[in-house]
Amino acid sequence: MKKKISQSQLILPLLDAIEERGGAAKARDIYDLVAEKVDLSADERTARISISGHSYNAFEREVRWAQQRAKLQGLLRPANAGLWALTDKGHSALTKATPGLVVTIFMTEKGAALWGHCEDAVGLLDDESISLLFSSPPYPLLRKKEYGNLDEKEYVTWMLRLMEHVMPKISKDGSVVLNLGDAWRRGEPTLSLYQERLLIKFEDELGLKLCQRFSWQSPSKLPAPAEWVTVRRVRVKPSLENVFWLSASDNPYADNRQILVPYSDSMKAMLKRGGQEAANRPSGYTMAAGAFSNDNGGAIPGNLIVAANTESNSDYIRSVKAAGLPVHPARFPAALPEMFIKFLTRPNDLVFEPFGGSLTTAAVAEALNRRWVASECMLEYIKGGQMRFPSAAAA
Repeated sequence: MKKKISQSQLILPLLDAIEERGGAAKARDIYDLVAEKVDLSADERTARISISGHSYNAFEREVRWAQQRAKLQGLLRPANAGLWALTDKGHSALTKATPGLVVTIFMTEKGAALWGHCEDAVGLLDDESISLLFSSPPYPLLRKKEYGNLDEKEYVTWMLRLMEHVMPKISKDGSVVLNLGDAWRRGEPTLSLYQERLLIKFEDELGLKLCQRFSWQSPSKLPAPAEWVTVRRVRVKPSLENVFWLSASDNPYADNRQILVPYSDSMKAMLKRGGQEAANRPSGYTMAAGAFSNDNGGAIPGNLIVAANTESNSDYIRSVKAAGLPVHPARFPAALPEMFIKFLTRPNDLVFEPFGGSLTTAAVAEALNRRWVASECMLEYIKGGQMRFPSAAAA
């Protein structure tokens, strides 16, 4: 495997994957999820090795060995029907926040990182103080759980209740941007409609209106679920994730001049010759001479965001590993929050990330001269994210 991920480095993503599957899962049901958590490419996910004349999937073999190591460390135990279940020790592999308790772990000139559950952390913020809530919440799981994780309906209810806490904290012209990934139904090649249900409830019950849909394309995204894409070949690789921009205001602050992209070569040529020549289009629309002659410094971007999620040797990863801390398994590229922070906020506005993770959003906000608050319920992830802020001061 090109990434040379050791078995010990796979243990935490393996435990995370099993916890996301409800605390117990068969190996074949978590391969893809573990691969996503360690940013494996499609080629690395499908690479094979030959041992004693037999061909094996190299990555799946390493996951199985990591599973055995986790068992020897008392993190996993065998359960019924070929399942591997988390032990109490496995559930506590990361230090989780105590419900109702919020602790400030570190601060910078612009922001604060809070160790606590998002429902509790948002209560510390002033009313109408948040200009932008940007987040990629954990995705729902569409099966009954042995250890109490949320199913689809419970997830929608939970997100609705969370946003009820958040709404008084959003400024009158503020925005909410959520990256909500697709969720495949267990055992069949069909998708949940939880996103649509959630959006309808947001508007009907909270007054949050959908301002615009965006799609995030990650060219490196794995062809998953493997059962339907690479094994039975009845679906194509899902390379897009949905990003929804919402606001309770009819006119939230936004300025697309802050996110212009370079002109195409053809547009540059048109500007050079003084704009569009007069012409009648087949649609019947008449193009006036000199149209598109103003150089506005760039083109207005579309609602497709192309950003590969292939970070494998960044300063963050090197620093976290050197400190003996776990690398957060579900990071997104900085380009994603960067676009919306530039688009929907002004300098010194407050950006809130309720699921802080590795603090990517916080680091982008700081670099763009925005104030920020991020909450995260796993202490080790906050300490790892602190590596993004060399001048941070412990609280």
